Amino acid sequence: MILVSSWLTDLVQNIDLDNVECEYDHTFTYSTQCDERSDWTFSYLKKISKNVIPISYCPIEVELTISSIEYRLREIDKYEAPRGKILIDATTLALPELLHLFHILNLRKKNFDVIYVQPTGYTENDDKGLDKIKSYDLSDDGLGIQQVPPYIGFSDNSMLFFFLGFEGHRFGALINSDEFDTSNVTCLIGSPPFKLGWENKTLSNNYKQLLEVSTNSNTRYKFAGANDPIKTYDHIDKVYQAADYEKRTLCLAPFGTKPAAIAAAQFAVNNNNVIMLYDYVKKKNKRSSGKDLVHRWSFSYVE
Repeated sequence: MILVSSWLTDLVQNIDLDNVECEYDHTFTYSTQCDERSDWTFSYLKKISKNVIPISYCPIEVELTISSIEYRLREIDKYEAPRGKILIDATTLALPELLHLFHILNLRKKNFDVIYVQPTGYTENDDKGLDKIKSYDLSDDGLGIQQVPPYIGFSDNSMLFFFLGFEGHRFGALINSDEFDTSNVTCLIGSPPFKLGWENKTLSNNYKQLLEVSTNSNTRYKFAGANDPIKTYDHIDKVYQAADYEKRTLCLAPFGTKPAAIAAAQFAVNNNNVIMLYDYVKKKNKRSSGKDLVHRWSFSYVE
């Protein structure tokens, strides 16, 4: 299994790209940048890593592309992780890529680091509705909510754990689906958030969905720092133990912050009977603004 062994944080403004040292042999990242922080991150990665490896997951073909080489899902275990010190760029990679990379590195008993750069803000919609709630224009609709192979199972007897973000329609798509049991839902709220007051944005953008689900289910709430995968992992484990006691499968829907998705991917790799959900939304250009804190988590493989 893989566990977090250290957590380092720094401000982007404190990092001089002209004077950083090369620390890694290989870094996995997404091939396309969509905002200011991903542009900065890519420049940073080229400075601190000898080799930058593009990786992407295609849910239609169910295959992982690493350095332009396509691996079918059943072939992923055959991929030999590169030798040397490894870094994963969670700023640009989505949940499916993180999940499969964690799986590969855990299988190969490799230690690795994960980097994530927080934004200073997110892009708001120009539309101003009667309710005066600020909504966010972060992504285009994808394929819809699906189980991510090989973390699949029977969803009719699962215990659902949903991570709330700024896009309430993603939660709405889940609770209005006939596939998933929404009679027993736990919601994770990122608190403290990246910035003071952002938790109110999460609640306001999910208010209608939370009202709907609370009238038809036994809804519970968990709170963990929006940038804290360690506390998030602990909450997942508690819900997992409750699900196991009731002989149910844990169904994770990490649609909130990326650090929370990191915890979800880590937990799924470390445990059995975990279903992972994702809706494959497409990130919009300029979805966020600025660049703030840089997090670096070290993951160690333990027997």
